[in-house]
Amino acid sequence: MVERLAVAVGPQAPGNAFRTLGDGMRSPATRRRGLLLIRVVAIAAAVAGALDFVIAPLQGHFTGEFEDYQDYLAAAQAAAHHGDIYGSFLNHVQPIPVQGFDYPPIVAWLLQPLAGLPSTTAATAWLLVLLACTIAGTAIIAFELLPATWPRLELTAIFSLLYAPATYNLWHGQMSAVVYLLLALALRSWLHGKQTSLGVYIGIAALIKIAPILLIVLLVRRRWWAACASLGVTLALGLGGGIIALGFTTLREYVTRVLPVIGQQNGWIYNQSAAGAMNRLLAHSVLAFQPSSLALTIITVVVAVAAVAVAALLVRPAETSRDLRGAQFAMGILAMLLAGSVTWFWHLGALLIVLAAAAALVAGGTIRRPRPVVVAALAALVMTGLLAPLFIASASMAGLVAVSRTWLWWPALQLVSAPAFAIAALFVVLALALRRRPPYVAE
Repeated sequence: MVERLAVAVGPQAPGNAFRTLGDGMRSPATRRRGLLLIRVVAIAAAVAGALDFVIAPLQGHFTGEFEDYQDYLAAAQAAAHHGDIYGSFLNHVQPIPVQGFDYPPIVAWLLQPLAGLPSTTAATAWLLVLLACTIAGTAIIAFELLPATWPRLELTAIFSLLYAPATYNLWHGQMSAVVYLLLALALRSWLHGKQTSLGVYIGIAALIKIAPILLIVLLVRRRWWAACASLGVTLALGLGGGIIALGFTTLREYVTRVLPVIGQQNGWIYNQSAAGAMNRLLAHSVLAFQPSSLALTIITVVVAVAAVAVAALLVRPAETSRDLRGAQFAMGILAMLLAGSVTWFWHLGALLIVLAAAAALVAGGTIRRPRPVVVAALAALVMTGLLAPLFIASASMAGLVAVSRTWLWWPALQLVSAPAFAIAALFVVLALALRRRPPYVAE
């Protein structure tokens, strides 16, 4: 697989302008050994995934915490019995992270079938839905973006079941796996020119997690007005359906009491948005909410607007190569991750879209200087897939409070921000690479 990651050596034509990373990878024997290793890892991941997320739950031995699922179940039960779906959220605003059900009303209404099933059956069914969403989303990304000569099926198994931000959703019952699938489907529609379905997928994703609404800038820049219309209709139907099902009072409660809490300045260690990293830079709102800082607000808004603007400017309405279209969508995903007030660690599964798009750019010889893209992509993969989960697994509230009373607190917070910094670096490197692409890439 690695030999396909080409490195540019000059402005020559694609046929002779690239060399592979590592001369030793050119031999057929080395390629076969590399492919064999990937297949062994994929089989091991598939077996472990089946044991952890299928067999163990069906036997009643699942070891995940599933605390997010409990919030969904409580909201579903409240919706079924005409109760307050936001009761658990409003009664728990500190310490960070915010807990409880914090989604639009329509989501609670759609989750009601969980309340009608036996508890064990409902939890197992929910886990299997999340597993299916994760695998399907990764498969779509791999088969839509990666070269056909790559072991895409094996990579699907590896990243679905070993990439920590994706598997976090399975262990904790997080709905981000559903959003992940919707974003993958939106990518597919983006690449195939299916405007109506594109708007619908982004709209449904935005009804679950607000951040995907920022992807509308890609539609506007491409002048896909049908996609914009379908996005608007989807949002209207979702909000209207929530009002019809649960009443306008519930929507007003969400807007006036839930969203303001979500939008507070938040430096909790799981928050890997640009805003989260800047809060930690000032040691602000890390262990508990603190009064808003005007300077932080201004900086956060400027960074968010700049990220969205850069992603939008890289999109052109004219037809262009598939690799470039994939990279444009990837830039929208990066802008979405950076610009939100909160980008929890479990939201970073969408980063796989970016990594696959970057791999396609390099393998296809679409950019002049691929080495910075390769380095930045690998750094983001290591930070989000290895270092961040190791830190999260070893951290505890008591330990964080203890460290906060020492001189190590500020340096530790900057290490916590390493994934956010890596994502920001990848955003900058990709933006520069797309601006400096060779003249032989047709548009």
